[in-house]
Amino acid sequence: MEIGASSACFYPMETEKAFLHIAELGFRHSEIFFNSRSELDRSFVKELKAIRDAYGINVTSLHPYRSFAEGYNFFSSYERRFLDGVDNYKRYFDAAATLGAKYIVLHGSRGFIDISDEQYADRFARLNEAARPFGCIVAHENVVDFIGEKPEFMKTMQSYLGDNFKMVLDVKQARRAKADPLEFIEAMGKNIVHVHLSDYSESCDCLPPSEEGLADFAALFTALHKKGYNGKYMIELYSKNFSKENEILNSAKYLEAILNKVRQG
Repeated sequence: MEIGASSACFYPMETEKAFLHIAELGFRHSEIFFNSRSELDRSFVKELKAIRDAYGINVTSLHPYRSFAEGYNFFSSYERRFLDGVDNYKRYFDAAATLGAKYIVLHGSRGFIDISDEQYADRFARLNEAARPFGCIVAHENVVDFIGEKPEFMKTMQSYLGDNFKMVLDVKQARRAKADPLEFIEAMGKNIVHVHLSDYSESCDCLPPSEEGLADFAALFTALHKKGYNGKYMIELYSKNFSKENEILNSAKYLEAILNKVRQG
């Protein structure tokens, strides 16, 4: 099964239990959302690795729990705080190396920043330089009310950094920002390396993908396929948005059928 799931789907279940739950459901790809500082301790990360190895589940990406503060830590005019922030995130990079995760999901700055776009791009590049020895890549997610909520900002970063700028596309966040996911795909192309999936209805903007939802996944998968996307797709929901655990597994099967049809042309 190519469709994966984020441990965030079962929050506030403890991270290791959520990860185990995803593995037990039969998923073979996952994203781990860390929720506290102690979960970055090597002993805890080794516990996650033991689950990974026992079930043969791949960890594609890691999501920091302090993403809300990334603007303050990385993208302010105070250089020393940036350097300290990079040092702190090396714990995520180390965890990624242990778990085999390729991507670290970055929200970036929320609202106003007091540095230029060029400086922002430079900070992003330097953060990635710190991640490189650990074998992982920092990828910027589009998040509503954050600087990257619209395609224009992502295009600006791409203009400064070229293929060194990578993006995580979250279709739920695009909806909330009133941005079309297809515009992100057209603008960013192969620089999109990871995708978060969810569905919606007229009354709820985040639901398990299904035939009853309004999202056009065939169009989404087709657009990404045409751009040569070969990354993973992760279902990322909130526990309040579903009542039965098999809804997530059924969502994965539903999405997999659409994805296979697109790939077969």
